[in-house]
Amino acid sequence: AVQEIIDQVLEKLEESQVLMTDYALKSSGAAVIPEYTSPSFRNTGDKVILYSLPVLDYVRSPELILEKENHLGNCWPFHGSQGQVLIKVSVPIIPRAVTMDHVSGTTVHGDSISSAPKDFAVYGVMEEQEEQFLGQFVFLAPLDPIQTFQLKNELSGFVNYILLQVLSNWGHLDYTCVYRLRVHSDPPSD
Repeated sequence: AVQEIIDQVLEKLEESQVLMTDYALKSSGAAVIPEYTSPSFRNTGDKVILYSLPVLDYVRSPELILEKENHLGNCWPFHGSQGQVLIKVSVPIIPRAVTMDHVSGTTVHGDSISSAPKDFAVYGVMEEQEEQFLGQFVFLAPLDPIQTFQLKNELSGFVNYILLQVLSNWGHLDYTCVYRLRVHSDPPSD
């Protein structure tokens, strides 16, 4: 029990090391656009129970990646090793970096790392415009559960959306699990 408390404190300290504002935070107004997001993985082993009868498969929402809460299993899983999520950021921004989070601590086991994203690409999207490529990266989840990636391409204007495309994971055959994606920008000018 003491080790769990220590692990939780260390996780909070790691999280606070990323001092840039997160424009993909649900509590600040960011949201997932479901029609441009891969379907969630349906865990047929877990059911929602109503009056002691299993009625629905338990499905985790992609909105989980927009929340600060980060503990084992609190992720958005999608089928296979490739998928995408479209995020409406809280305010129009010129994105400069993204931070990918995975679960950390002594409770992490091989299944968790194998379902982590590995190769991914990021695009900026203006209202009703085509995606603009911002970079492709490798998330080294086995080495560091929180990594910030500087976006490579300069945009000519503000974007309202960020598209995350996961291109591969660390080997899990059934699903990929995204814990959190943060989007960073220069502070808005008044």
